[in-house]
Amino acid sequence: MATTDVLAPIRYVVDANGERTDIVIPVTTWQKMLATWKEVVELQEDQEDSVILQDWLQRRASGAAETVPLDVLERELLADGLLPG
Repeated sequence: MATTDVLAPIRYVVDANGERTDIVIPVTTWQKMLATWKEVVELQEDQEDSVILQDWLQRRASGAAETVPLDVLERELLADGLLPG
């Protein structure tokens, strides 16, 4: 769906001076916009994760990456609430 198709049903509320003050968006349009936004955020996060991984792989290949034993990592993740305990 093209941007112009999504924006077509949007209506504007104007004040006495004709200035736009609010926007009225049909629920279906809003839901599509939220779904698209969620996809964009997820793609951005995936891209950021890839950059972090590539950086770490380069540091590991050069011997500059820091490593920790798995049990230490697990304790830290549990303490930070990132793993169910």
